[in-house]
Amino acid sequence: MLRKLISYFCIAQLLLGLIFPFAFAEESSGKKVRKEMLDAFSVISDALMNDHMIILSLSIQDLKNFSGFSKYDDKKFSFEVLDSLPIPKVTSELRCLAEAIYFEARGEPLEGQYAVGEVIINRALSQAFPNSICQVISEGASRRNACQFSYNCDGKLEVIVERGIYRRILKLSRVLLEPSARVLTDGATFFHAKAVNPSWAKKFKKTGEFGQHVFYKMR
Repeated sequence: MLRKLISYFCIAQLLLGLIFPFAFAEESSGKKVRKEMLDAFSVISDALMNDHMIILSLSIQDLKNFSGFSKYDDKKFSFEVLDSLPIPKVTSELRCLAEAIYFEARGEPLEGQYAVGEVIINRALSQAFPNSICQVISEGASRRNACQFSYNCDGKLEVIVERGIYRRILKLSRVLLEPSARVLTDGATFFHAKAVNPSWAKKFKKTGEFGQHVFYKMR
């Protein structure tokens, strides 16, 4: 899709490059030039709309197939694959995401870690929550046992001691922050551990279970 958009942009530049030199040639030809410009933009607009309609026509299962999570394949996406990747440049957003996944799901399978990270990003993209990863994670942290992510307000000192796992989660976080169709949790913005049964869960639609957590989205 990105390559197509770049192609369309290049085509637009080429067309405009061909059209604009004649724009000031003769006043009598002004209407013709404007019409040609509109036609060029119409072609590009129609092409973009067609691609958009194709994407919209895909089902959730299609998107899961493309994302690699239709059936979890540990040969294509595994801890070993992550271990082979270089350590990414650590930004504030990446650090916040990695720390949240570490403290919430470091002992879980890769699918479970990915799902927790996906929820955090879904929140950052939703108008119902703060608009950055760090703000999403720290929301309510000043209130004891009333924050969005329990490790932030349980009164315990959180120290990263399993450095190997943390480095791996840094790499996973970098993957999560790449533009992609995040469809593993079907748009979930909430989760809880399987060991508990919070009353708020009844208000939302369950989207699945991954690792040691149950995931939900707003109805």
